Amino acid sequence: MKKVKKALVVYYARNYGTLNVVKKALQKNKIAASYIKRESESAIKKAALKADCAVVVGGDGTLLRASHLIESTPVLHVSSNLSINEAFFARATTKDISRKIKLLTKGKYKLLPLLRLEAEINGKKLPFKALNEVYAGSKEPYHTARYKLIIGNKTEEQKSSGILISTPAGSYAWARSAGGRTLSLTAKKMQFVVREPYVGRLTKPKMTKGVLSSSQSITVISNIWERHKGIVVVDSYKKNFGFNNGDKLLVKAAKQPLNLMGF
Repeated sequence: MKKVKKALVVYYARNYGTLNVVKKALQKNKIAASYIKRESESAIKKAALKADCAVVVGGDGTLLRASHLIESTPVLHVSSNLSINEAFFARATTKDISRKIKLLTKGKYKLLPLLRLEAEINGKKLPFKALNEVYAGSKEPYHTARYKLIIGNKTEEQKSSGILISTPAGSYAWARSAGGRTLSLTAKKMQFVVREPYVGRLTKPKMTKGVLSSSQSITVISNIWERHKGIVVVDSYKKNFGFNNGDKLLVKAAKQPLNLMGF
């Protein structure tokens, strides 16, 4: 693999202890680095294009936010605190980061391509790709989401607590908790899980979960009343997108995966 000489470090402000350990390891191995807080999105996008790799220091949320801003640049996730973070994507900690940074300088690492999803509403592409999942439903969980689900030549009117469209990585997260299948991390597949589907006199849904190939797509047409505030959310990020009556959501596999670094 390519030897790392220049790195971008994306960090969460509360993790200065871990950040200092990473900084010392980079300096010791003579890797030039720029340090940018995770909130500085435009700066991260620009810096990632010039770096040999991005080192993300923080918890799972920091990694997900960084993944929205990085295209093809390889990413190494360093967990800031294993006692409170699941660290699903982490491949280094403060205990072994010095040794692993040295391996980067020698090109001794592997890349794990993780499929991401891209979504568009009414033909307008959302600004970032999903590493875990895309959620569509009502903003308030106690409001029923009404929508039409379209997959290939199959169509179904549904009522539920919303629908999750998940990547293989996301199959270990919210989608699994909602009853989905766990998939191989490198699978070229996506899946959907309908949360708490309503079954009654008028609706008897059959399309409540399934695994699709990466060449397929999922369309959801909203029938959510505007007062119930339908939304689409990527990776549980705080920014959401309106999804009210008549809006059309299209979700498909992105061409560019996230290249997660490992050893």
